[in-house]
Amino acid sequence: MSDHQRGTRRGLVGLTLLLFVGGWGPPTGARVEAPAPPDDPFEAPTPRDPDDAPFMPAPHNQLGQWSAGRERPLTRGFDDDHWVQLTAAPTYAALHVPFIGRGSTPLRGGGATLELDLRVLRWLFVRVYGGHTLHPVFEETTYDEDEGEVVLLANEGVVHATNTGAALVYALDIGRFVPRVDVGAGLLFVRSPPAAQPGQWGAECRQGGVCDLGLSCNAEEICRPTPFPEVHAGIGLDILLGQRWAVGLSVRYYALLQALSQLPVYLHGSARLSVRF
Repeated sequence: MSDHQRGTRRGLVGLTLLLFVGGWGPPTGARVEAPAPPDDPFEAPTPRDPDDAPFMPAPHNQLGQWSAGRERPLTRGFDDDHWVQLTAAPTYAALHVPFIGRGSTPLRGGGATLELDLRVLRWLFVRVYGGHTLHPVFEETTYDEDEGEVVLLANEGVVHATNTGAALVYALDIGRFVPRVDVGAGLLFVRSPPAAQPGQWGAECRQGGVCDLGLSCNAEEICRPTPFPEVHAGIGLDILLGQRWAVGLSVRYYALLQALSQLPVYLHGSARLSVRF
């Protein structure tokens, strides 16, 4: 080895000692950390707990207090806000009782009913009602072979039926849908076309004082219109459209107190439109 090479080697060794002595190297006992590896682009993200999501504002299924002017949703108890309900009900009706000269065919017709419900308890209402239906009828005749002529049995016209009374109504509030059951009593007025034979309106009574439905034999033994006590029961369903309005359907059966075995004497099927206060 030449003198020049030995001098160069001594210079490198001296520079290395100078760096360690001067503090340029790592401290004694220190451990040099390896650089962190780059993130794995294919590594799955940390699972996210859905409970960490922020709460939605009320009233969308979250707890909260009602503020002034906020529209209330249709929830259980919404029906409890009203104390009075007025209902107009277009009505299909049928009289299921035989009329003199017309046989036992039901007399079908239609009309309207008006109901006013007043709240007594949270689930109980008192109802007063009135309704009127019209039942068109045709002329009824028969051929008398002995006399060889056509005999008139009943005149054509319209049978009028009016009912009014009161009832107790049980209303089950299950949110948007409100089933109702009603039981009550009242008076039924029935007026048929003028008489073509005894027992009909304005004619003499039949043997035993028999007259048509809605007529009674008076002191002069003439059949005159008379109100008859009735009892009824019905079921219905209201669908709430908002805080004030509701629509629905109902069915109601009527029976006369003096003819409870004939059930129903009068049948109602109604579409309901209600306003609530």
